[in-house]
Amino acid sequence: MNSKVKKSVLDIVLLLIIFGIGQLGGGVIGGIIGSMFGALYGGGYMSWTISIALVTASLLTILLFIASRYMLIKSHWLEKPDFIAEINLSRLRWWLAPVMLIATFAGAVAIGCLGQAWGVKDTLEDTMQGLVHNPIGILTVVLFGPLSEEIIFRHGMLGGMLRRGVNPWIAILVSSLLFGIIHWNPIQVLFASALGVMLGILYTKSQSILPSLIYHIINNSFSVTVMLIAGNTQDPMDDILDTPPILYSVAVVAAAISIPLFIYYWRKPTKN
Repeated sequence: MNSKVKKSVLDIVLLLIIFGIGQLGGGVIGGIIGSMFGALYGGGYMSWTISIALVTASLLTILLFIASRYMLIKSHWLEKPDFIAEINLSRLRWWLAPVMLIATFAGAVAIGCLGQAWGVKDTLEDTMQGLVHNPIGILTVVLFGPLSEEIIFRHGMLGGMLRRGVNPWIAILVSSLLFGIIHWNPIQVLFASALGVMLGILYTKSQSILPSLIYHIINNSFSVTVMLIAGNTQDPMDDILDTPPILYSVAVVAAAISIPLFIYYWRKPTKN
């Protein structure tokens, strides 16, 4: 194992530890604070507790990441990332934004239909229903969650491997699989891993965290919107897409739309 690969593996382990400590520690602290707010609020006790726990976990994860990066770079163990490239808007091909929006949305539809057709249960659905009816919960799902995950898995993990010369597709697949696994929920592992590939392509080709963050926010915002429209009733799509043959057909059509668009985006030369 050469030094670059060894460093990438150690960096991935460190990032997962940071993510775990941030999520667990922030969740406990936020849970205590949330329970206090819930008691004062007089209703939606669990909703407040979970919402504040999640937002605290996301913020602590981000702070731990920044602190660890600073110390590692200062000690010269970690090479300094090209932060200018991370925020350089001239590197972004904004005219391709509609193409990638369609590709990402179609990919999400394809994965969702397959999961529903296979009868994979979303064990987080009840929790999400509670979050989307709480303003802090919505903010967490739409903004803070995507921000902490993009910083850890795209900027830290994927970006670190790319800067060390790891093959882009290996780097994308490794970071995407780990991104899926940390969601634990079976259908979310499937969906998040595939979404991670989409976001990884955006990050790799744009050389910026902005596109992957924006599309992550769009994806989560769409999920929240669907849940708000559906309320506590059955998913409205179930009335239309209620048989596996229809779900498979929609999944194939959506994949046929998304895959060529992602290939088209990938083949476009990256700006330097």
